[in-house]
Amino acid sequence: MKKLLTLSAVFAMFVLLSGCATVEQDLQSANSLLLSSKEVREIFQGNTVTAATGEIFYWDASGAVIGKGSYGGVIKGNWNITDDGRLCASNWNSGSAPGGCYKVYFDNTTQLRKLVDLNGDLKYTVLNVVTGNPNNF
Repeated sequence: MKKLLTLSAVFAMFVLLSGCATVEQDLQSANSLLLSSKEVREIFQGNTVTAATGEIFYWDASGAVIGKGSYGGVIKGNWNITDDGRLCASNWNSGSAPGGCYKVYFDNTTQLRKLVDLNGDLKYTVLNVVTGNPNNF
């Protein structure tokens, strides 16, 4: 009986863990498009981007990024795009703005761009892209 209970517990754990797909895996399963470095540059460079979390950032062509975080206040940092298309941000003047590199997907289901971290987790969803710096950051 003990063996049966142990085996049942192991099986249940396996089923639960195998059903935990990352957002990136879900995007790939839905045939979402992983954007190239050129496509990522077209979205961000010289544009103001609004995220679903409330953050608004202007991505200057010089490699500087400046904007307003979800809690207010001006946040500044640096950005670049890797050859394989990951958007990287670093050197933030605020401890609340995490640095890191993100793959950018075009989600075919929602028609939105999604930034996924190296663990495959969703970090940002882009709601709006505006040419230039209309907020004068």
